[in-house]
Amino acid sequence: MSWIFRKVFRSGPFRTTLSKGGVGMSWGIPGFRFGVSPSGRKYFSLGIPGTGLYFIKYLDSKNNNHKPPPKVNINKPTEIKKVNNVNEPPWWEQKNL
Repeated sequence: MSWIFRKVFRSGPFRTTLSKGGVGMSWGIPGFRFGVSPSGRKYFSLGIPGTGLYFIKYLDSKNNNHKPPPKVNINKPTEIKKVNNVNEPPWWEQKNL
């Protein structure tokens, strides 16, 4: 079990929440809120006031935040670097060291 820090500031239907993760903001009435979490995810919550029971739905899935892998062009041949030729002298002899 761990301790969680959270401080909430209210002004009418607006709520600002300070936590270890950052600053979150929400707007709504008792039982229904729309907000943005400290990580930037948008959500809405539906609850029963005074009970502590609520449902939260994130509107943007974490799976949608990643970029697709880059496309590889299979038509373009790749360059193959030439491995040290047996007939060439070593690099230190080429540079007169």
